[in-house]
Amino acid sequence: MESLLLDVPFVCKSWYKASLDPCCWQRLIFPNVSFFGRFVNEYRIDDWKFSTSAFIKFVVSRSKGHATVISLPPFASEADLKYVSDVCGDLKVLAFHGDEPHVIPKLIGKWKHLEWLMLESGDDFEEILSQISIHCKDFCGLCVSNDVFCTGEAMAIVNFLPKIKQLIFRRVEIGRDDLMALLLRCKKLLLLEGSDCIGFSPD
Repeated sequence: MESLLLDVPFVCKSWYKASLDPCCWQRLIFPNVSFFGRFVNEYRIDDWKFSTSAFIKFVVSRSKGHATVISLPPFASEADLKYVSDVCGDLKVLAFHGDEPHVIPKLIGKWKHLEWLMLESGDDFEEILSQISIHCKDFCGLCVSNDVFCTGEAMAIVNFLPKIKQLIFRRVEIGRDDLMALLLRCKKLLLLEGSDCIGFSPD
Protein backbone atom coordinates (compact mmCIF):
# COMPACT_ATOMS: atom_id res chain seq x y z
CA MET A 1 0.00 0.00 0.00
CA GLU A 2 2.84 2.40 0.81
CA SER A 3 4.44 1.84 -2.60
CA LEU A 4 1.12 2.10 -4.43
CA LEU A 5 0.35 5.46 -2.82
CA LEU A 6 3.72 7.10 -2.30
CA ASP A 7 6.16 5.65 -4.85
CA VAL A 8 4.63 4.06 -7.96
CA PRO A 9 2.29 6.95 -8.96
CA PHE A 10 5.20 9.40 -9.09
CA VAL A 11 7.34 7.41 -11.53
CA CYS A 12 5.41 8.38 -14.66
CA LYS A 13 1.86 8.66 -16.03
CA SER A 14 1.86 5.04 -17.20
CA TRP A 15 2.87 3.75 -13.78
CA TYR A 16 0.26 5.98 -12.15
CA LYS A 17 -2.42 4.54 -14.43
CA ALA A 18 -1.24 1.00 -13.67
CA SER A 19 -1.42 1.71 -9.92
CA LEU A 20 -5.16 2.41 -10.28
CA ASP A 21 -5.93 -1.11 -11.50
CA PRO A 22 -8.30 -2.77 -8.95
CA CYS A 23 -6.13 -5.90 -9.11
CA CYS A 24 -3.45 -3.95 -7.24
CA TRP A 25 -5.85 -3.27 -4.39
CA GLN A 26 -7.21 -6.71 -3.55
CA ARG A 27 -4.93 -7.07 -0.54
CA LEU A 28 -5.28 -4.04 1.76
CA ILE A 29 -2.89 -4.19 4.70
CA PHE A 30 -3.11 -0.75 6.28
CA PRO A 31 0.29 0.44 7.49
CA ASN A 32 1.30 1.83 10.87
CA VAL A 33 0.75 5.35 12.16
CA SER A 34 4.03 6.75 10.80
CA PHE A 35 2.81 6.11 7.26
CA PHE A 36 -0.10 8.52 7.65
CA GLY A 37 2.27 11.37 8.49
CA ARG A 38 4.24 10.66 5.33
CA PHE A 39 1.03 10.48 3.29
CA VAL A 40 -0.15 13.84 4.63
CA ASN A 41 3.22 15.43 3.82
CA GLU A 42 3.51 13.89 0.36
CA TYR A 43 0.09 15.07 -0.74
CA ARG A 44 0.33 18.35 1.18
CA ILE A 45 -2.79 17.78 3.23
CA ASP A 46 -3.43 19.93 6.30
CA ASP A 47 -3.28 17.73 9.41
CA TRP A 48 -6.63 18.96 10.65
CA LYS A 49 -8.25 17.95 7.35
CA PHE A 50 -6.96 14.39 7.41
CA SER A 51 -9.55 11.75 8.38
CA THR A 52 -8.69 8.10 8.99
CA SER A 53 -12.20 7.03 7.94
CA ALA A 54 -11.97 9.04 4.72
CA PHE A 55 -8.57 7.47 4.02
CA ILE A 56 -9.95 3.95 4.54
CA LYS A 57 -12.82 4.71 2.15
CA PHE A 58 -10.39 6.18 -0.39
CA VAL A 59 -8.21 3.06 -0.35
CA VAL A 60 -11.10 0.58 -0.35
CA SER A 61 -12.68 2.41 -3.30
CA ARG A 62 -9.52 1.72 -5.32
CA SER A 63 -10.35 -2.00 -5.17
CA LYS A 64 -13.76 -1.39 -6.78
CA GLY A 65 -15.24 -3.72 -4.16
CA HIS A 66 -12.95 -6.65 -5.02
CA ALA A 67 -10.63 -6.55 -1.99
CA THR A 68 -10.30 -10.04 -0.52
CA VAL A 69 -7.81 -9.37 2.30
CA ILE A 70 -8.20 -6.39 4.63
CA SER A 71 -6.26 -5.55 7.78
CA LEU A 72 -7.70 -2.35 9.22
CA PRO A 73 -5.54 0.05 11.24
CA PRO A 74 -5.79 -0.12 15.07
CA PHE A 75 -7.82 3.08 15.25
CA ALA A 76 -10.46 1.96 12.73
CA SER A 77 -14.00 2.38 14.02
CA GLU A 78 -17.03 0.12 13.80
CA ALA A 79 -18.38 2.54 11.15
CA ASP A 80 -15.26 1.83 9.07
CA LEU A 81 -15.87 -1.89 9.44
CA LYS A 82 -19.49 -1.47 8.33
CA TYR A 83 -18.32 0.40 5.24
CA VAL A 84 -15.87 -2.35 4.35
CA SER A 85 -18.63 -4.94 4.77
CA ASP A 86 -21.01 -3.04 2.51
CA VAL A 87 -18.44 -2.56 -0.26
CA CYS A 88 -16.29 -5.71 -0.20
CA GLY A 89 -18.51 -8.72 -0.83
CA ASP A 90 -15.59 -11.03 -1.70
CA LEU A 91 -13.82 -10.66 1.64
CA LYS A 92 -11.80 -13.76 2.62
CA VAL A 93 -9.48 -12.44 5.33
CA LEU A 94 -10.28 -9.72 7.85
CA ALA A 95 -8.16 -8.33 10.66
CA PHE A 96 -9.97 -5.95 12.99
CA HIS A 97 -7.78 -4.54 15.76
CA GLY A 98 -10.43 -2.50 17.56
CA ASP A 99 -11.16 -3.51 21.16
CA GLU A 100 -14.96 -3.34 20.81
CA PRO A 101 -16.01 -5.55 17.88
CA HIS A 102 -19.68 -5.57 18.92
CA VAL A 103 -20.88 -4.98 15.37
CA ILE A 104 -19.12 -8.03 13.92
CA PRO A 105 -21.88 -10.62 14.60
CA LYS A 106 -24.33 -8.44 12.66
CA LEU A 107 -21.98 -8.17 9.67
CA ILE A 108 -20.82 -11.76 9.28
CA GLY A 109 -23.87 -12.61 7.18
CA LYS A 110 -22.32 -10.44 4.44
CA TRP A 111 -19.02 -12.33 4.51
CA LYS A 112 -20.03 -15.54 2.75
CA HIS A 113 -16.47 -16.18 1.54
CA LEU A 114 -14.69 -15.43 4.83
CA GLU A 115 -11.88 -17.89 5.58
CA TRP A 116 -9.81 -16.09 8.22
CA LEU A 117 -10.68 -13.68 11.05
CA MET A 118 -8.24 -11.85 13.34
CA LEU A 119 -9.62 -10.16 16.46
CA GLU A 120 -7.96 -8.04 19.10
CA SER A 121 -10.16 -9.35 21.92
CA GLY A 122 -12.87 -11.91 22.56
CA ASP A 123 -15.86 -9.65 23.17
CA ASP A 124 -19.05 -11.26 21.80
CA PHE A 125 -16.83 -14.22 20.96
CA GLU A 126 -19.45 -16.97 21.12
CA GLU A 127 -21.92 -15.00 19.01
CA ILE A 128 -19.22 -14.28 16.43
CA LEU A 129 -18.37 -17.97 16.13
CA SER A 130 -22.04 -18.90 15.98
CA GLN A 131 -22.59 -16.57 13.02
CA ILE A 132 -19.43 -17.83 11.29
CA SER A 133 -20.68 -21.41 11.57
CA ILE A 134 -23.93 -20.38 9.88
CA HIS A 135 -22.68 -18.11 7.10
CA CYS A 136 -19.02 -18.90 6.35
CA LYS A 137 -18.74 -22.43 4.96
CA ASP A 138 -15.06 -22.07 3.96
CA PHE A 139 -13.88 -20.69 7.30
CA CYS A 140 -10.62 -22.31 8.41
CA GLY A 141 -8.55 -19.95 10.57
CA LEU A 142 -8.92 -17.78 13.67
CA CYS A 143 -6.43 -15.47 15.40
CA VAL A 144 -7.19 -13.91 18.80
CA SER A 145 -4.94 -11.40 20.57
CA ASN A 146 -4.88 -9.71 23.96
CA ASP A 147 -7.60 -11.75 25.61
CA VAL A 148 -8.30 -13.85 28.69
CA PHE A 149 -9.85 -17.07 27.47
CA CYS A 150 -12.47 -18.73 29.61
CA THR A 151 -13.74 -22.29 29.33
CA GLY A 152 -16.87 -21.11 27.53
CA GLU A 153 -14.85 -19.46 24.77
CA ALA A 154 -12.67 -22.51 24.22
CA MET A 155 -15.73 -24.74 24.05
CA ALA A 156 -17.37 -22.30 21.64
CA ILE A 157 -14.54 -23.01 19.19
CA VAL A 158 -15.05 -26.75 19.67
CA ASN A 159 -18.83 -26.52 19.26
CA PHE A 160 -19.15 -23.97 16.46
CA LEU A 161 -15.93 -24.58 14.51
CA PRO A 162 -15.07 -28.26 15.07
CA LYS A 163 -13.37 -28.48 11.66
CA ILE A 164 -11.15 -25.41 12.11
CA LYS A 165 -7.65 -25.94 10.70
CA GLN A 166 -5.61 -23.08 12.14
CA LEU A 167 -5.73 -21.38 15.55
CA ILE A 168 -3.39 -18.58 16.58
CA PHE A 169 -3.30 -17.04 20.06
CA ARG A 170 -1.14 -13.98 20.77
CA ARG A 171 -0.75 -12.54 24.26
CA VAL A 172 -3.68 -14.67 25.42
CA GLU A 173 -4.25 -16.19 28.84
CA ILE A 174 -5.64 -19.68 28.33
CA GLY A 175 -5.75 -22.56 30.79
CA ARG A 176 -4.23 -25.98 30.22
CA ASP A 177 -7.61 -27.76 30.24
CA ASP A 178 -9.02 -25.42 27.61
CA LEU A 179 -5.93 -25.84 25.48
CA MET A 180 -6.17 -29.65 25.74
CA ALA A 181 -9.86 -29.53 24.82
CA LEU A 182 -8.97 -27.69 21.61
CA LEU A 183 -6.20 -30.15 20.78
CA LEU A 184 -8.32 -33.23 21.46
CA ARG A 185 -11.65 -32.17 19.99
CA CYS A 186 -10.70 -30.09 16.94
CA LYS A 187 -9.79 -33.11 14.82
CA LYS A 188 -8.89 -31.14 11.68
CA LEU A 189 -6.46 -28.79 13.44
CA LEU A 190 -3.21 -28.45 11.47
CA LEU A 191 -1.70 -25.45 13.23
CA LEU A 192 -1.89 -24.23 16.81
CA GLU A 193 0.30 -21.24 17.62
CA GLY A 194 0.55 -19.56 21.01
CA SER A 195 3.03 -16.70 21.16
CA ASP A 196 3.52 -14.74 24.41
CA CYS A 197 0.65 -16.68 26.02
CA ILE A 198 0.29 -17.62 29.69
CA GLY A 199 -1.83 -20.02 31.74
CA PHE A 200 -0.23 -23.34 30.76
CA SER A 201 3.15 -25.02 30.66
CA PRO A 202 4.73 -25.37 27.20
CA ASP A 203 5.57 -28.97 28.07
